[in-house]
Amino acid sequence: MSNPRSRPSSASRSRRSMATSATDAAAKAARGRGTITAIDLGAGSVTLDHGPIPEVNWPAMTMAFTADPGLLAGLKPGDKVSFELAVGDGGATVTAIRKQ
Repeated sequence: MSNPRSRPSSASRSRRSMATSATDAAAKAARGRGTITAIDLGAGSVTLDHGPIPEVNWPAMTMAFTADPGLLAGLKPGDKVSFELAVGDGGATVTAIRKQ
């Protein structure tokens, strides 16, 4: 006969799931300005040459970010943009981007 305490209850599984969601929700919000150097709609990425981003202690640099392809519609390399990011353990994702 199995011990019901040896298996995680649905409540404990639920708590673990909520903890994972809380970690995901703990992504830091940041804002920046920069110039688009590349867009890959198929990969859902945009490369930005951006200024310093103090919220995450980043210096000015060029780097690629994940982004929903729908956010990138109408944008092209060379465009100057302002953008918002969600930065977490899994990397940084553009959550909003606007041509300046």
